[in-house]
Amino acid sequence: MDEIKTVIYGTGAMGSNIVRLLQTKPQVKIAGAIDHDPKKIGRDLGSVSGLGSDLGVDVRFPPETILDNVKADLVIHTTTAFLEEAFDQITAVLQRGMNVLTICQELFFPIGGNISKAGQLDRLAKEKRVRMTAVGVNPGFVMDLVPVLCSLPCWQVDKVFVRRIVDFAPYGPDEMRHIGANLTKEQFFQGVREGAIGHIGLLETTAMVAHCLGFPVDELQQTKEPLITDVPRESPFIRIEPGRVCGFKQNAAALMKGKKVLDFRMVGIVASDKNTDGVETGDYTRITGIPNVDITIKEEIAQKGGLGTSGVAVNMIPRLLSSGPGFRTMDAYLPVHIWSAVDSPQPISKISYY
Repeated sequence: MDEIKTVIYGTGAMGSNIVRLLQTKPQVKIAGAIDHDPKKIGRDLGSVSGLGSDLGVDVRFPPETILDNVKADLVIHTTTAFLEEAFDQITAVLQRGMNVLTICQELFFPIGGNISKAGQLDRLAKEKRVRMTAVGVNPGFVMDLVPVLCSLPCWQVDKVFVRRIVDFAPYGPDEMRHIGANLTKEQFFQGVREGAIGHIGLLETTAMVAHCLGFPVDELQQTKEPLITDVPRESPFIRIEPGRVCGFKQNAAALMKGKKVLDFRMVGIVASDKNTDGVETGDYTRITGIPNVDITIKEEIAQKGGLGTSGVAVNMIPRLLSSGPGFRTMDAYLPVHIWSAVDSPQPISKISYY
């Protein structure tokens, strides 16, 4: 494989993980790094990412200082979960004729108002003859790719239930804000009403599974509740006092004419402890059909989701670069699954975000 000249756009927890993993890939040369944090600008990327040695690449801002001066094969984008925030950043990269691999969760399988923006990115990528995809571990693996792949031996699928219990301690400040860590209960629900609180991507995961299984889903529903800690909790990025939000319960469901066919439940806790919280991290999937399928993934992915996200991102690089121009969601790269005999599910007419 030829050398892959790469820019890291965002050097938080996920971006730093990706930098460290890329050190094991001799085909990749990191040629630039972008971040808006004043504490990082001007510092060597190796130091910022915790490598313990310099890479000879300084973190720069604004983005144009890198994008206008480095002709990269690939930009790995890790700044935000929200498409509204990521759209202009990604557009600027595509306009300069560089491929994009992003971990923006709302781009994993765009729904609702995000479909239009994703279409704009797709058209721009095709115009510039470059490739783009959105990846992760959730969305991107445990609650979507796993049940989709496990549908392959089924004659039919009637219902899918997925439960995920994850420790959010490895995630950075951006993710802490999304889950409402250290807020009061009232602040949590206010954030939910504003659309700023909760794990981003669970509805997108549900929509992609429905699409792959051929379920003509007409409604998506989502609920969010806070978890309040009785003990102090600490991660590398936050300290949470007793009486404050330490996590959340979030459920997403897909309905066909009022019947629930997808039931996805997620619990996220910062610094999870089995004895204190009464739950064990891990992932469980049950496909009800012919035949039934049960899959349990033990705690490691749940405890090290940050590493998993980085792994998915880096491992997808060859697949992305060998694909055709345009924006593709992960179902385009998926291994085989049940043949639903449905060309394309109907557009979802109702989405309840909270």
